[in-house]
Amino acid sequence: LYLKEGEEAVITVTNNLDESSSIHWHGIILPSDQDGVPGISFPGIAPGETFTYRFPVKQSGTYWFHSHSGLQEQEGAYGSIVIEPKTPDPFHYDRDYVVVLSDRHPDKATTILSNLKKSADYYNRQQRTLLDFLKDSREKGTAATLADRLAWGEMRMTPTDIADVQGYDLLINGQTAEQNWTADFNPGERLRLRLINASAMTYFDVRIPGLQMTVVQADGNNVEPVTVDELRIAVAETYDVLVEPKEETAYSLLAESMSRSGMTRATLAAGG
Repeated sequence: LYLKEGEEAVITVTNNLDESSSIHWHGIILPSDQDGVPGISFPGIAPGETFTYRFPVKQSGTYWFHSHSGLQEQEGAYGSIVIEPKTPDPFHYDRDYVVVLSDRHPDKATTILSNLKKSADYYNRQQRTLLDFLKDSREKGTAATLADRLAWGEMRMTPTDIADVQGYDLLINGQTAEQNWTADFNPGERLRLRLINASAMTYFDVRIPGLQMTVVQADGNNVEPVTVDELRIAVAETYDVLVEPKEETAYSLLAESMSRSGMTRATLAAGG
């Protein structure tokens, strides 16, 4: 969605699902009855019904929207919001791209929730085994190894519990690494990349080998520019970064899960 600061947003949503639905405008300042949270701000949108959201646009920047009903967000009910400011942002760019990071699991969201209720570490891969215990005992001693296992037991966690759920396919703008979402540039241009983490579970580490990224916005708010080689973006966060590719070549935009259990990529390609 593209909106302008100062205008009134009028967005009509028709629910074609066979269950109640909703749209929540994440991070947007608006009247409570337009917030799109069933049971709190409104009853929800019943199957076959239409609801019109109306609210003044009081801010600018990069945001996103998603369903607040059941597990619909985890199944893909989300999208990006770009709000044009009344006055130009305090930085220059030649091209503007939205980059939505997300994840997709082979199991349905209802199945994942059911499995996690049965066992919190159901989707934790490469868990420690008896052979690992024996190996650690030889290397560190039995007492130290037992103390380590007891510490994890007291926390009710495993060493592989960095991510609650592993096994996701990771996506950029809805495409896998093989599908290779591509953004064009001409050497010397400055690109604005609007990074949005719309995933269900995944914290992404984002980098572009050969290019530095200058963070200019966080969650829609201008910040003092910070230049980084890599950044971590949590679920629901947004970061706007500027990159300046100088060479007539292709650059890989890499997004790797914090647990190192998955990675995806897109391409910045010269000559577009």
